[in-house]
Amino acid sequence: MLDTISSYKDLTLLITTGEKVKALYIKSIEDIESYFRQIEGAKGYKTKTSYNDYDSIQGDKDTFESIGYSKLIEELRRLESMLYLQECNLKRYYDIRDVMDKCANETTDVVVKVSMLRKLGLSQERVSEMVHCHVNTVQNYDKKERDRINGLDCG
Repeated sequence: MLDTISSYKDLTLLITTGEKVKALYIKSIEDIESYFRQIEGAKGYKTKTSYNDYDSIQGDKDTFESIGYSKLIEELRRLESMLYLQECNLKRYYDIRDVMDKCANETTDVVVKVSMLRKLGLSQERVSEMVHCHVNTVQNYDKKERDRINGLDCG
C-alpha cells in the first residue's frame, strides 16, 4: 500500500478519504446499534407483541426475525472489523505524514530541505509552500541537483 503514496498530495488525499470512510463505518455501526435498542423494548417484552399467550410461545428458532437479527449481528461485526482496519491504515498514514513533516522541519538549509522533500515525492508546489519560497526557486534547486548528479556541475 505504501507504494501507492507517490507524493505528499497523495498522502493527504488518502488521509482525507480514509477519514470519510471511517465516519461512514461509525455511522453504519451506530445505525445498527440504534436499531437494536429500538427492537429490544422494555425488558421481557418485544416491541411487536399484542401480549396474547400465542405471542409469547417460543417458535422455531429460524424465524424471519431471528435470521434478520443474526445477519445484522454479522454485519455489525464486519463493520467493526473494517473500522479497526481503517483506523490502523489512518494511523500509518498519519505516522508517515509526521515523519515527512519532521524531516522538513529539522533542517535549516533551504537547499537541503528542498532536496529531501523532493526525494520524499512531494510536488514542487508543496515543497515551495513548506520552505516558504517561490516555485521557481524549487525548480532551480531541482535543476542544479540533476546537473550535479549527471556530473555537469563541477562545483
